[in-house]
Amino acid sequence: MESRLYNRLLFRLLALPVAALAVLALILGYGLQRVEESANAIDRADVVTLHGNRLGKLILDEETGLRGFLLTRNPVFLEPLHSADLQIEPEFDTLFSLVHRPDQVARLHRLQAGHKQWELEAYQEISAFPQDATTLEQDLLQRKQDMDTLRAQLDEFLSIVMGRRAQRSAENILVTRNARIVLIVAISLIAGLLAWETRRIFRILTAAHNEQIKEIRQRVEESYAREQWLSTTLRSIGDAVIASDTVGNVVFMNAIAEQLTGWQEDEARGISLHRVFPIFNEETRAAVENPVDKVLRLGTVVGLANHTYLVAKSGAEICIDDSGAPIRNSSGKLIGVVLVFRDITERRMSEGALMRAEKLAAAGRLAATVAHEVNNPLEGLTNLIYIARRSEEIDEVRHLLSQAESELGRIAHITRQSLGFYREASSAARFQPAVVVQEVCEFYSARAAALGITLLAHSDTDREVLGASGELRQVLSNLIANGLDACTRGDTVHLRANSTTDPRDPTRPGVRITVADTGLGVPPEHLNSIFEPFFTTKKDTGTGLGLWVSRELVEKHGGSLRVRSRTTTPNCGTVFSIFLPVQGGAHANPELNGHKAQPNLVS
Repeated sequence: MESRLYNRLLFRLLALPVAALAVLALILGYGLQRVEESANAIDRADVVTLHGNRLGKLILDEETGLRGFLLTRNPVFLEPLHSADLQIEPEFDTLFSLVHRPDQVARLHRLQAGHKQWELEAYQEISAFPQDATTLEQDLLQRKQDMDTLRAQLDEFLSIVMGRRAQRSAENILVTRNARIVLIVAISLIAGLLAWETRRIFRILTAAHNEQIKEIRQRVEESYAREQWLSTTLRSIGDAVIASDTVGNVVFMNAIAEQLTGWQEDEARGISLHRVFPIFNEETRAAVENPVDKVLRLGTVVGLANHTYLVAKSGAEICIDDSGAPIRNSSGKLIGVVLVFRDITERRMSEGALMRAEKLAAAGRLAATVAHEVNNPLEGLTNLIYIARRSEEIDEVRHLLSQAESELGRIAHITRQSLGFYREASSAARFQPAVVVQEVCEFYSARAAALGITLLAHSDTDREVLGASGELRQVLSNLIANGLDACTRGDTVHLRANSTTDPRDPTRPGVRITVADTGLGVPPEHLNSIFEPFFTTKKDTGTGLGLWVSRELVEKHGGSLRVRSRTTTPNCGTVFSIFLPVQGGAHANPELNGHKAQPNLVS
């Protein structure tokens, strides 16, 4: 079941009772409101009746006081009149605040006006006293008739109030009964609807749950089958495979990994990979960072540094290359690392043979270069000796011998410069790459001038790096020679050295050397192949090993060699970029090197 449908069903399952309760609350609230309105109306009618009766009593007290005074002429009987007079107006005000029906309000106004008229006439009679018996009798009879009229109006007013009260009471009873009936019916309907809808939703959820259980079981079976398939595949492939958890402990090894490390999977499981897979640098024999640690630190796929060997449990040393990759769950969380490596001892031996072959070819190219550079001064020296033999003037002979000595000095300079390249040892030491750039540029300046190509060198750094300067000379010689071969008369080859940081790690300082030419450029289809051994576009003169050896030497120093090129005019040309770290790479600890450094050749 889709999560949206599942969430919608759950929402309906929870929303229906809430909606039912809301409907019941509205019905109950409406019923209570009606009951409260009826109860308030009844209470208000009772209050109006109470104040109406009180008003009638006060009016009766006024009539009694007036009659007693007129009959007895005793002022004491006026006290009830005066007391009632003070209370009657507040009673009228109270009744006006309680009565809202216009007809009742009109009755109250007529009652109030009639009472005021009665009081006015009563006080006039009191002021005109004494009177004769006949007049007094007539006045008493008139006041009694007026008072009867007022009491009749008050009784009518109260009878209407009581009638409304009885009507409200009946309505209250009816509303209560109807509300009870409606509430019972609503509860019954809502309960039935809830039961039906809840049963239907539960039936859907149950079916979905059963389907999910079935799907989970199927996925578990598929996962188990896939796990068995992957396990069989990993155990049968030709590369060694080790998997570890997030703390670097071994959880899996295939047969090739057992063979290369000397550890059995059962005994290695749960042990730190540093014990099972100790790796070192071939040149320095210093410990190399385990790729699993690097994967755990960076969270990305990483490769093993070049010239790395594995020390097996038996102590055997095996040249390897490998890569590590993170293992993540469905949410992207890192749950382990897989390490794949292989024995490259035979490949390393083949590469060594290729390196030696390239050095021999470089020696041949060096000899050709030296022969070409020495040939010109030798020809001049031969001509000078020939002329000196046939000259009989001692001054001319001395002048010719001086020129011959100059040509011999030129030959000696070329020889010393060539031997400087040849005898440079590959042992590690601190040197300035900028100085090497100037020396190599000077060595090839004569050849560049003969070809009509401008060779420039520019350095703006005196930073030192750790490594073998002779190997850097070999790399730069390869790149300059290739640049001269790619250029024609009028082109330029420009070398530049400057301080920078590693493009892969900004915290790692070093020196960048660029060799840029304005030649024909490398075709795009060849850019991915130029660093492969035996790949060459110079079919008659190239071995196809120069750039491969150059990259190997740069990477042995912990650096990198990159290239970019364009073949479209007017900005065609090729740029090789070399980065050398200050701390070096393979030569970081030369004292640990177990073999003697060999002389290095350049091309």
